[in-house]
Amino acid sequence: MPAKNKKDSLIAGDNSIVIGGSVQGSNIVVGNHNKITSQTINIGSLFKEIYQKIEDSKILNSQEKTDVKEELQEIQTVLEQPNPDETFLARRFRNLKRMAPEITEIAFETLKNPIGGVAEIIKRIAKKATEEANAK
Repeated sequence: MPAKNKKDSLIAGDNSIVIGGSVQGSNIVVGNHNKITSQTINIGSLFKEIYQKIEDSKILNSQEKTDVKEELQEIQTVLEQPNPDETFLARRFRNLKRMAPEITEIAFETLKNPIGGVAEIIKRIAKKATEEANAK
């Protein structure tokens, strides 16, 4: 039965999601019988993508690629810990940015949002392709 006014309550059936008011900036958690299923992110698979981008890089020489990978390995190790050290990570990312700014941006995007990281890579590739086509 629909509510008559805002003070009336709303009853929903099984597996229903009811949202009232503004949800801007809110988290919506969907659970089953009050059991929330959490989805963990596999840090290793995210870094695997980043390492591949380093290998594919035409900008970095072989020594730079090795140095960048070592920085990323340290970052990965810390991120896999239960309570990552933010100060340590900030230093590692600053070092990485000095060595390879483009890889740093890809790493940030990939770690913040795995799908967004892929989109960022595609945007960069498209931009380079356009610039190369216009240069001819």
